[in-house]
Amino acid sequence: MSARQTDTDSRRTVIRTLLGGSALAAVAGSAALGVGAAEAQAAPAGTTVDPFETARFTPNGRTREYWIQADSFLHNTVPNGVDGMMGTAYAPDQTSFWAVGFRAYTPGWGEPLAADLGVRGIGANSGIPGPVIRAVVGDTVKVHFRNNDEHYKWPHSMHPHGVRYDPDNDGGYLADAPQRPGTAVGFGETYTYTWTCQPSSVGTWPYHDHSVPQTIPGPSARTAGSLAAGSMPTAGMPAGGMAMGGGGVMEIGAELGLFGIIAVTDELTPAVDREFVLFFHDVYQADVPSVAQDLDLFNGGAFLDNTPTFTAKVGERVRWRIAALGKEFHVFHLHGHRWRSDQGYQGWVDSQLIGPSTTLTVEYTEDNPGDWIYHCHVTDHMMGGMVGRYRVTR
Repeated sequence: MSARQTDTDSRRTVIRTLLGGSALAAVAGSAALGVGAAEAQAAPAGTTVDPFETARFTPNGRTREYWIQADSFLHNTVPNGVDGMMGTAYAPDQTSFWAVGFRAYTPGWGEPLAADLGVRGIGANSGIPGPVIRAVVGDTVKVHFRNNDEHYKWPHSMHPHGVRYDPDNDGGYLADAPQRPGTAVGFGETYTYTWTCQPSSVGTWPYHDHSVPQTIPGPSARTAGSLAAGSMPTAGMPAGGMAMGGGGVMEIGAELGLFGIIAVTDELTPAVDREFVLFFHDVYQADVPSVAQDLDLFNGGAFLDNTPTFTAKVGERVRWRIAALGKEFHVFHLHGHRWRSDQGYQGWVDSQLIGPSTTLTVEYTEDNPGDWIYHCHVTDHMMGGMVGRYRVTR
C-alpha cells in the first residue's frame, strides 16, 4: 500500500470517528430515530431501536405555502474592506461577485418579505442564505418557486433535505433525464414543489439549487471595474456558460448563494429564546473568476463584522441551526461555551465537525456574558473569512 493511500485511509478513519462511525451520524443527527442533532431524545436505558421500523405518520391537514424567488445581485463579501483578525485590507473588486440567492415573497411573488430574526421567523431574507422554511411534523409544505436570475439566466431548482417527496418534487437535475419536472426551471419560469414532514424530518436540514452544472466565463467577460460599478456584462457577452451538453461546475448555483435551511419541529422540540441560523459557504476563485482568492463565508460574509454578529442574554435558551454544502469539512467552535452533543461524539463539547450537506443543532442555556467569537477551527477557513462575533449581556 502506498504512503499516499495510507494517509488517505488514515484521514478517512479520523473523519468516520468524529462523525460517530458513519455518515448517518453526520446527516442531521440520528435520522433513523426521526430526530435531529441536539433535538434528539435518548432512548430509555435497556431499550433498543429497530432501524427498520417505519414511524407512524398522520398528516395534520395543514399546508404551509412559501413563495420563493431566485434573484441575482452584485454581492460584496467584505463590505467593510478589512479582515479584523489578520489586519488585511481588501478592495471591493477583490471580494465581489454576482450572486444568486433565494428570497421569500408575498403571494404571487409580489414583494419581498421583511426580515424576521425571531425564533419562528424566516431570517434576514437577504438572499444568502435563503429564508428559513419552517414546518411541524404532519405539515405539507408547498414552495412556489420562480427563477428571476436576470444576470446568468441559468436554470435553477430547489432540492430539499430531510422531508419526504416524490421524484417530481426532488429538484435534482440529471443529464440523462433533462426534462424531469422541477430540475431545470428556466429563467422567468415557475414551479411548485410539494414536500411532507414526517416524524423523521425533525431537525435542521439544508435546501439548495441542484440544477444544471454551469461555468462562469473568465475576466474577459466581466472586468473588475464593471463589478465595482455594479454594472451588468457588456451587451452581447454571455453572462454564463450553459453546460447542458456536459461539463461545468456541479451545484454552481449553491456556490453562488442558492441555499437555505429547513427547520422542522414536533411536540418534543424544546422552546428557545434565541435561534441563530449559520451557513458555512465556500467560494472558489477557480469557479468564480471575479474574486481575487478563495473565500470562506458565514451567511455570505467574510471576516469580523461582515459575518453575522449574534446576541443573547444570560439565562436565555439558545439554539444554533448550522449547515454546510460544497466540498469542505469544517469545525464549528464557539469561544467560552460548551454544549451537550448527541451527534458523533456523545458528551460535552465546544467544537463540532460539520461536512458537506450535513447540519448541527446546538442548544444550551446562556450563562457566560462577554464579547466572544465563533469560527471554523480549520485554520485555512478562518483565514479565508469564517469568523464572527457573539455578544452576551446580562
